[in-house]
Amino acid sequence: MLEDFEELFVEVQAQALTEVVENATAAIEKERQIGHINRGKVNAQMVELDSPPEELVLIGDIHGDLQSLLWVLKDIDFETRLTNPNNKLIFLGDYVDRGSNSIGVLYVICYLKQKFPNSVVLMRGNHEAPLEFPFSSHDLPLKLAQKYGHKMAESIYGNKIIPFFRLLSLIVLIPKQLLIVHGGLPTGDDLLLHERSENGLGSAVQNPFISSTAMEEILWNDPMEHISNGLDWEYSRRGYGKHFGIAISKMWLNTSASKLVIRGHEPCQGFKINHQGMILTLFSCKEAYPGFQAAYIKIAREQLENLHDGREFVRYIKKIP
Repeated sequence: MLEDFEELFVEVQAQALTEVVENATAAIEKERQIGHINRGKVNAQMVELDSPPEELVLIGDIHGDLQSLLWVLKDIDFETRLTNPNNKLIFLGDYVDRGSNSIGVLYVICYLKQKFPNSVVLMRGNHEAPLEFPFSSHDLPLKLAQKYGHKMAESIYGNKIIPFFRLLSLIVLIPKQLLIVHGGLPTGDDLLLHERSENGLGSAVQNPFISSTAMEEILWNDPMEHISNGLDWEYSRRGYGKHFGIAISKMWLNTSASKLVIRGHEPCQGFKINHQGMILTLFSCKEAYPGFQAAYIKIAREQLENLHDGREFVRYIKKIP
């Protein structure tokens, strides 16, 4: 199987890409319809697991870096691991743009969701929301046009890829353990944070629709150690989203009854810790960021349950060579 993926460095036919995106889309639509994934609930854009997975793998931003993605899949022996639906592989989003093989990466993640729907969770990054929040580095349409021609590229992008992107999860909750987003934590009460019931964060979201403002912050926000003038947040220099301080992290961890927020979005040396161990940033792309390192997380259930914050998580982070 991995050998088949390696051929993606050479070519992905338009028909093959179309079919695999359609199949991944159908798998996610089915989850939403029945409201269930193995050992978890699916409530629109939120996945809430019933209990920690037996084994958990987390992969951060990929940005078209197919080589790093395939290395991780080989390192975790993905076919053996994902055949067990009690294990989970969670991608934090930002699959495309910047790197040389966004199309190959897109094919692989869709194939994984199609083949192992109960083991794979695909989250949405800001690079999967190019119409909602336009930005200049979105080069996927250009890569599609170069490979397939403008007419075919427009059809695949507009009719298949964009609808697929819009189905991806914004929040994943592993009860009493992890709150997982792509970018950061909303600074307002769009998700009715202050009305959390004993049944958890999912029950606090009375309306599963997440507002545009909250989605922007989930996809674009970044943690900052010190906010000027003693405020809880400030507007981001990215143009979208905000920088949020430690008070926001404390509020979210309390509301969700979680130990740690895991997120991607920021280039770093594979990972970084913020807010006294409350926030762990994971970055899994090397190609487009030669000055940075890349990493992923692999952790067993009993190990996860014994951790207290992000600083203790470091021993389960593995660098990508």
